[in-house]
Amino acid sequence: MELIIEKLKKGIQSHPIIQNSTLSGTKEWKRAHYIILSEIITDRLEKSEFMQGSKRNELGCSISSMTLQRIFTNHPSETKNSDLRFLKSLDKLAIFIGYPSLNSFLNNEAIDLGKSSELESKIEPVSFFEELITNYCQEEFNCLKKLPEVKVASLSKFFFTDGPLSKRITDVIESYSKLNYHLNCTNNRSNFEIYDFKVSSISETIAIFTVKEFWNLEWKDENDNITIVFNKVNRQTYFIKKIDAVWKIWDNYNPDYNEISTKINSALEEKLSIKKPFN
Repeated sequence: MELIIEKLKKGIQSHPIIQNSTLSGTKEWKRAHYIILSEIITDRLEKSEFMQGSKRNELGCSISSMTLQRIFTNHPSETKNSDLRFLKSLDKLAIFIGYPSLNSFLNNEAIDLGKSSELESKIEPVSFFEELITNYCQEEFNCLKKLPEVKVASLSKFFFTDGPLSKRITDVIESYSKLNYHLNCTNNRSNFEIYDFKVSSISETIAIFTVKEFWNLEWKDENDNITIVFNKVNRQTYFIKKIDAVWKIWDNYNPDYNEISTKINSALEEKLSIKKPFN
């Protein structure tokens, strides 16, 4: 993660807008400088072609000076735990320096980062991490197939239960269960595929991989009517940590997570409104 952040910081510092601002002549930024940086980035994001539509609603165009100061000074804080909010901040920084998204930035940097990290550290073979991600996705799909019954205990083999991914995926599965939805797997109508693994960074305690994922999920209600069809191909980022000598997934950045949550919440609200008696 530190290597990724350093790459982003260098990209920001060398950006023409920063070079032509009052920040370029200052060696050590203070609180006031991060306020200026926040204003510059916010203005740029508001005008960015990559911050339109749902992306704009999902991320927002502002980033606080406090968040920027923590990122630039490497201040040890909970935001460095790769939670979704912190990943969204990195996403905005990647967009500021000209990339469509954080995943696009990681994909572009993957070759250089991968080569350097593998030379420096003989941690685990790349195939180990690829297998971990593949098995996690398969088990997630298995859990979805069991709905509306919620059975997610098996996922703990692949991610840390105190990590942000654990809560997020459990919340999604429980929401589907509340709707009493089940996955339509007849004639392979629901399926998934993962491919094109790329190494972004590997160190002694964290590995970052990006992978293309295709998820085709067709949901039916209790009356066997098709309700939600989710069909997406995107590139997702996995943050895999080593804790107590065990490698597991800590977090995952799925750029379409907000769309999934919105669809489920809308369906829940509609279902609850139908059930409400008239006053």
